[in-house]
Amino acid sequence: MDQKAAGWGGDTSTAVNGKTEIRTNGSSTHSNGNKVKDGRLKTESGFDVKKDELVRLMVQSMKAIGCSRSAKTLEEESGILLEKQCVKSFRRGIEDGDWKKVRDLLPSMSLSKKDLDEANMLVHEEEFLELLEQGKTTEALETLRRNIAPSHPSKNRINKLSSLVIYPTSEAMRMAANWEGVKGGSRTKLLNKMQRLMDPSFVVPQFRLLTLIDQALSRQVSKCQFHNTKLKSLTLLHDHSCSLGEIPKTCLYILDEHKDEVWCVKFSNKGDRVASASKDKSVIIWEVGCAPNRSPRVMFRLHGHSKPPSFLSWSSNDKLLLSSDNTSCFKVWDLETQKCLLAVPARELPDSAPDSVMACAWHPDGKHVISGSLVEKKIVTWNLNGSKVHVWDLQHAVRDLCVSTTKGLVVVLGTDNGLRIYDCETRTRLKSAVKESSPVTSFCLSKDGRFALLSVAKPAAIRLWDLNTGELVRHYEGIKQSRYVVQASFGGSEEMFVVSGSEDSQVYIWHRTSGELLAVLPAHSGTVNSVTWSPVDPQRFVSGSDDGTVRLWSKKSVQKNGFRVHDHEKKNGLLTSKKG
Repeated sequence: MDQKAAGWGGDTSTAVNGKTEIRTNGSSTHSNGNKVKDGRLKTESGFDVKKDELVRLMVQSMKAIGCSRSAKTLEEESGILLEKQCVKSFRRGIEDGDWKKVRDLLPSMSLSKKDLDEANMLVHEEEFLELLEQGKTTEALETLRRNIAPSHPSKNRINKLSSLVIYPTSEAMRMAANWEGVKGGSRTKLLNKMQRLMDPSFVVPQFRLLTLIDQALSRQVSKCQFHNTKLKSLTLLHDHSCSLGEIPKTCLYILDEHKDEVWCVKFSNKGDRVASASKDKSVIIWEVGCAPNRSPRVMFRLHGHSKPPSFLSWSSNDKLLLSSDNTSCFKVWDLETQKCLLAVPARELPDSAPDSVMACAWHPDGKHVISGSLVEKKIVTWNLNGSKVHVWDLQHAVRDLCVSTTKGLVVVLGTDNGLRIYDCETRTRLKSAVKESSPVTSFCLSKDGRFALLSVAKPAAIRLWDLNTGELVRHYEGIKQSRYVVQASFGGSEEMFVVSGSEDSQVYIWHRTSGELLAVLPAHSGTVNSVTWSPVDPQRFVSGSDDGTVRLWSKKSVQKNGFRVHDHEKKNGLLTSKKG
């Protein structure tokens, strides 16, 4: 195919799949509205794509998948090279370890003065380390003295490099330097560092087409209202979309072992167990398995709270469980022995007592518990022996708190409906992230710790805040909440959904990004207090209600061992129960 036939210019007319394609004066008009004109491809949104950039991306990708001859043919046919000759020579110089050649070519690599200095230093360090690896200590020290020490910005780095000469073996030196060595790919790593310093128009970033594809696919997934699967691959031949059936809308099992209202439900981190806390002052551990058709069973019950527990949290290894009544105390349970390891305070106190615990959570290290006090205005770090490790004095009361294990942060809700962020290690306040005008009844954090989901009353709604920017991201409406604490949470694949209970006995599911209400599931006969999604299976969640039941939901329907099963269908864009 010559250049004109490829659509880059010339006057021609061809028939493809029975459709006539007319090209006139360098432009090509297609049925999908795209055009090629003056060496530019115009997208449906009106963006111009430069021919030379597109060809370079294609050549790079063809080489990456092993089609080097085809890539060379494309370069010859289009007259566009992936890289200039000086870039090719520079690349070969690094690959061959020809450091004089690399330094000579650096000024022609279109680098700023600052980036050029950094690039030179990277080359000198690689040369120094390779000389040490080859046992050429004298030459290495000469490189350090002449080329690195006079201009390196970090004296600590110079001292570190100097200390490497004392190691008796190359292996010991590489480990001390945290350096891969030539055979381990150090030159490839250097080349990648160099490439990041260069202008993208001069050197195409590594796997650039793959990056663009990833961005496009991620965008499609984020815009897919019903996406709820962990896919390892997506087709490039058509846009991604999921059906409504990906949302869990079937109540598989109704678990009714509690004798009173269920106030909190939580999946274990492995997704094979569920803990439920009830007004009957007990905690039940259920085995739910990871297979949708496996019938749940009661593993055991935990007794010991003098007041109804309303908060639960599994330790990172699922061996311990933290429970709290959110007014006076918390307990840590050993799930292997079913014994209470820790109770704080050790004796029962009235809710207004100075030592009463208002909120608690696992410390990021998984070995301590963090608690907050409404009266004393303190945060306390406890070890599992019941000793206070740290006491943080605050300027405000603590109504609730959450811990981001990924960021090592404690987010505290005060009586003024504001969220404040503290560093777990330094125990210092970082910033005030959010201030709500409506009463906040509960909140939770996203897995990455960046977003907070706040349940507010008057009017009832759920609000998504970005803790990094302090901005309100999304507002979710529909739930009923005026008298009770109703907990919302993130759920689904990549936390694509927001889910919440409601005082109208229903479960509400929204698309996190768009804010669209996707499903209303009426399966309870009392206020739905808590909903939690499985951390391993995006197509399962559980709900707990004032009707005394825990309900396990999935997208699949089964009938087994006498459990009741409820199916739902879509009406007016929402999921509602079938009648009859």
